[in-house]
Amino acid sequence: MSRMPLWTVAEVARALRLPGDFPGTPIEFVTQDSRLVKPGSLFVALSGTPSGGFVSSFASAREGSQFAANAQAAGAVAMIVPRAVAGILVPQLVVKDTLIDGLWGLARAARARFNGPVIGLTGSAGKTSTKEFIAAYPNAYASPSSFNNFWGVPLTLCNARLDASLWVVEMGMNQPGEIERLSELTRPTVALVVNVQPVHLEKLGSLEAIRREKVAIARGLKDGTLVLPVGVDAPEWSGKVIRFGEGSEVRELKHSAHGGSWDVAAEIAGKRIVFSVTPGAPHRLHNALAALASVHAADLDVASLAARVGEVGIMTGRGVEQAAGGVTVVDDSFNGNPASMVAALDSLKARVMNKGRRIAILGDMLELGPEGPAYHEALAGHLDDIDGIYCVGPLMQHLYRLLPCGKRLGWQEDPATLQPKEIAALLGDGDVVVVKGSKKMFWVNKFVPGLLAALQARA
Repeated sequence: MSRMPLWTVAEVARALRLPGDFPGTPIEFVTQDSRLVKPGSLFVALSGTPSGGFVSSFASAREGSQFAANAQAAGAVAMIVPRAVAGILVPQLVVKDTLIDGLWGLARAARARFNGPVIGLTGSAGKTSTKEFIAAYPNAYASPSSFNNFWGVPLTLCNARLDASLWVVEMGMNQPGEIERLSELTRPTVALVVNVQPVHLEKLGSLEAIRREKVAIARGLKDGTLVLPVGVDAPEWSGKVIRFGEGSEVRELKHSAHGGSWDVAAEIAGKRIVFSVTPGAPHRLHNALAALASVHAADLDVASLAARVGEVGIMTGRGVEQAAGGVTVVDDSFNGNPASMVAALDSLKARVMNKGRRIAILGDMLELGPEGPAYHEALAGHLDDIDGIYCVGPLMQHLYRLLPCGKRLGWQEDPATLQPKEIAALLGDGDVVVVKGSKKMFWVNKFVPGLLAALQARA
């Protein structure tokens, strides 16, 4: 039996309240990126500068409608545009604002037609890893990659399958008030706060302000359940709360290490559940417990998720290991903040070494405001059993100055001028090196691929 299409052009037009007759052409994919269009796609021509009060560090003067011809050539069967584009033969759905009236309007219609559980999640660190754990639930649909902002969340809703067992929607923020708006769009039945850590301090000013922003995910809940880690309060929410962590109803009982994995016994609402986590760093266990607590809150079968948690891999830039030239490189360069930096260092220290050294290449943690230098200096207390540190960025100089001479491998102020070959020359056979920092330090510059190539070239 053939599967129903995700949308039809006529259904999209009705969702956007557009007059006129539109064809029943099937739509199988919704995207705002003309490079991702494939046959059967709906192309949403967003403005290069976001509307609706949203902010993007990737704003552009170019308009999405400039790529309408490319989208049509790639197989788009319809497109949402702010005005009709000459030369386009497929149906054009014209709306005043392609973000708010177009993409968000369609996302609201998508959410309204799904009656199953929806788990929305946010947090200062580990959002995407936790989302991947929850997504391991049988027949779940989840946000792809890190689609957690003003266009990623509505795209997730627009592409979500109606036959899924649950939807998992990740939510992030660039400014105050964004989580609340994304939650009200998503209308989760379960809202999860993975953690509250000092991230975006530059914009929010205090850890309490960060807590308020994260807990604002409850604004879209209505009669649902809020899932919180132990130690995070939500006086703004008067509904049902489930907690995870030590002493709570979802907690670890014990674990044992087997190589890079942990076998874990946990208690969930009085029932003993066993599962494995790989690799077995403490923050991975925290995220797995958050996922299990959320599935429990959604009245789904926790055992079905526990059986699959150990199969969940690590996403690119979030701890993926690769070997080259006798060196193991742990790529954790997608982002960095005080909590995730300490977690990466703890994971490195837990490595059992047969030979070689434990090396950390650390880049600036950005958006910490006036307290940034202090947070970098505080990392000095987490470097026991790490043999060498290379620091990158002006803020990391505050840490570098505190390092014992025996741990200093070097400091480079500008990440754009960091030479992978020079770093590779500092590494020896058997070394394990973790690369960690805010996205602009290593990820944007593709430093890790360059380092791997340099290591391989010398082999």
